[in-house]
Amino acid sequence: MSTVELAVRKVKKLSAPEARELLGWLTARQSNGISLKAPSRTSRRKTTVRRSMQKLKAWQDSVRGTTDWQPPRMPDDLVKSIRL
Repeated sequence: MSTVELAVRKVKKLSAPEARELLGWLTARQSNGISLKAPSRTSRRKTTVRRSMQKLKAWQDSVRGTTDWQPPRMPDDLVKSIRL
């Protein structure tokens, strides 16, 4: 059963004063400009992931080409010469 169907069943069971109070609350929220539907979890998560990827790419672009790091090399005294 969907969330909407469950909500409709609950609203049908309200008494008249409770229904009036609910309607008042809904109109107050709408007049304040507050959205009744919150953003879904997945859209919020996608936005967060997208934002963090943008920050990472911006950082990577700022760092690229600014370092003189080279991979570590094995010391010459540890390298055994090979005789064929």
